[in-house]
Amino acid sequence: MKPISEAIKEVKKNSKGNFDETVELHINLNLDIKQSDQIFRSTVTLPFGTGKTVKVAVLANKKINKADLVLSESDIHKLEKGEIQPGRDFDVLVVEPSFMPKMAKLGPVLGPAGVMPNPKTGTVTENVEEAVESFKKGKIEIKNEPNAPIIHTIIGKCSFEDAKLVENYKEIMTALKQNKPQKAKPDWIKSAFLATTMGKSVELKLAEE
Repeated sequence: MKPISEAIKEVKKNSKGNFDETVELHINLNLDIKQSDQIFRSTVTLPFGTGKTVKVAVLANKKINKADLVLSESDIHKLEKGEIQPGRDFDVLVVEPSFMPKMAKLGPVLGPAGVMPNPKTGTVTENVEEAVESFKKGKIEIKNEPNAPIIHTIIGKCSFEDAKLVENYKEIMTALKQNKPQKAKPDWIKSAFLATTMGKSVELKLAEE
């Protein structure tokens, strides 16, 4: 187990890809996710961003200049039929509250892709322009997997300075501690590992963070 600063140096050294690999953070949780009050879901804005270009789509009744894709009610059937696809055409979907009743039928399309709008993650809001800007700046959702008490997230790219990766990591860990599920045990964060896209993982020393 290594402190975050040492772990970052090691995963960078282990990086095998001939591209700018993503630095991944995997966190194992001591939660019974079958219980609704032990599910973890929150958002965090990484101070130095993710290093990725995030494509944000909006479903709104007005033009949103900073959005990559602006959809209206007449486009909902395109999402349903797969003519517009999450992952390919957008990474985040922000909707105005008035569209939420129409979102239920899109569950089978948006749910598995992890882009179902939710007020808790800031993707259902009247302030659509503000939401788009925040996701562009590095706001990400962190949540446990649907079938396992584990979080898979990222803290940046290998090209980032070590200090920036450390700050992004600390921001995520702070968000975890501040949003601890109500019924979670005191030792609910079991372990955490850092890795690059193609490299070996390194276990983190949580006690010193």
